[in-house]
Amino acid sequence: MKVWFIGIKGAVATTILVGVLAIKRGLSPSSGVMSEEKRFSRLNLARLEDLQFGGHDIRSVALYDAAYQNVSDNSTFDTMQLAELKEEIDSIPVKCGIVNNCGDAIASLCDNKGLTLSEAANQISQEIREFAENERCVVVNLASTEPYFAPQPEYATLDSFEAAVRANSKKIPASAIYAYCAIKNGLPYVNFTPSMGNDIPAIKELANTLGVPHCGKDGKTGETLVKSALVPMFKYRHLTIDGWYGSNILGNLDGQILRHPDNKQSKLITKTSVVPKMLGYEPHLGSRIDYFPPLSDHKVAWDFISFKGFLGHRMNMQFTWQGCDSILAAPLVIDLIRFMELAQRNGARGLVDKLAIYFKDPLDSDVLDLCSQYALFNEWIEQF
Repeated sequence: MKVWFIGIKGAVATTILVGVLAIKRGLSPSSGVMSEEKRFSRLNLARLEDLQFGGHDIRSVALYDAAYQNVSDNSTFDTMQLAELKEEIDSIPVKCGIVNNCGDAIASLCDNKGLTLSEAANQISQEIREFAENERCVVVNLASTEPYFAPQPEYATLDSFEAAVRANSKKIPASAIYAYCAIKNGLPYVNFTPSMGNDIPAIKELANTLGVPHCGKDGKTGETLVKSALVPMFKYRHLTIDGWYGSNILGNLDGQILRHPDNKQSKLITKTSVVPKMLGYEPHLGSRIDYFPPLSDHKVAWDFISFKGFLGHRMNMQFTWQGCDSILAAPLVIDLIRFMELAQRNGARGLVDKLAIYFKDPLDSDVLDLCSQYALFNEWIEQF
């Protein structure tokens, strides 16, 4: 089975590549990968050792060098053992990505800026199609967060979207082009980012018309994972949350990109929308994301929750979350690759909303608390 990563030289993608190759070589256990649990063995999920990778990226650094820097900066794998994987990593096909309407933060990393939307769509579509070669293939967006795009008339239908592409509209970002090309080629698509991607009616229409499964968006790896587990606790005990403030610091390329206000807005929308959606009312919310280079791929989140109980007495809860983003994200992406292939193999068409447990802002789903999402996922799995 084949996997095409958008943003293949990033921390999450290179962690997946190193992890899967290490597991294949017997250099690492498969701990942390939920889909490796024995209960899933009856599903004949794609074997980790059978996965073949390729991808797009906008940076000129060699794939192995990107993987080496990620591993060495974060101490996530032995660099001496990584050298044993160099030949396999070097053989992975990588194509130059696109930066159409991605904002200055992302465009500044790439020299390939001369394509129109139509040219970009044709190029991306051909490269993905040539890689897939009519085999089972899943496309996953792991690229840096794009600026927020508000709903536009161009997104309403497939016809209006394709007309906007032909007109080289400034309102169609690269993430939507990638999603369009993957689904148009009949390949399941996963949006693990907060970027637009498949989160517009036109792309959903295309997926429904062609019967292609897709899911997203924004992988739920850290602070928001804790939120989705904690909010139900307050609801069950009838405790009123007055305010929830979260402060996040991180130091990788994502942190660098998120220094730019337009890109940061996309991330903050998915991070802050969870609590009010789950509560059914909107407490005072505050959230910030700051770039702190010494952390590299590690993230630290500090949350302060103000709540009221009996007699209106005010109390508070605080927690600190510290984790390595790529180590948390990589097994989730592996699960999603395998479950999306399972979905397509069993005739799923359009949005696979039963995978909401993996996302901060699951598309078209009002099931947001972790336990309910887990129950929904298990119910879905039982049908196979």
